[in-house]
Amino acid sequence: MLHPVQSSVHEVLTRDTPRNTNESRKVKRAEMSEEQKLSISARLTEPYSTLVLLVTRIPMRIEEAVGVKGTDLDGHVLALRRVVYEGKVYDLQPSEQRKIPIMDIELLDRLRKLGTGREWVFQSRNGTPINPCNARRRFLKPAAKELGIRLCGWHDFRHSLTTELRRNGTHPKVISDLLGHKKVNLAMDVYDRSNLQDFEQALRSTVSRSQLLPSCDPKLSVP
Repeated sequence: MLHPVQSSVHEVLTRDTPRNTNESRKVKRAEMSEEQKLSISARLTEPYSTLVLLVTRIPMRIEEAVGVKGTDLDGHVLALRRVVYEGKVYDLQPSEQRKIPIMDIELLDRLRKLGTGREWVFQSRNGTPINPCNARRRFLKPAAKELGIRLCGWHDFRHSLTTELRRNGTHPKVISDLLGHKKVNLAMDVYDRSNLQDFEQALRSTVSRSQLLPSCDPKLSVP
């Protein structure tokens, strides 16, 4: 049996598969285009604008994204070391941690600026990681509604990017490792392992010069 803390983290890390919350209700997801995701990012103030851009470019869970610190960046590589779940910070086990390259130089610049001089990149005024539920309700969904974009929640960004990677012909094992999934099938799990170069190639295919946002000097506006 899992310890309560391990159980909470396990719940976050195994939430990708749509499941029934009761007999008649299922997890809802919407697929968005690159243009729609960038439009939402452009509509928001910081740090929410960069948070949207981060989950647009990297197929990470929102609980991982709000747990990012400036010290997690090493060059263009972001280490995912923790999750923030229901207001509590949980360090991931070494086997659950992963390193993801950031191929969008403007996103990299934003993350460095936001993380300068404070603990959390996406930090509230009281010095804690921002609350993704509040951010979704107060900022994300209103922005999407104003733009006429269907959006169910934060997971739509991860779902949309995963779909794009599949359509670009990215190997299933590379997608699985980017997502932080444990298994694809036994053969690939035993005989294949993705590395940073695989990740770079996959994520580069989702970013073009025409899609990059302009350089910015983020002005913080948090609740």
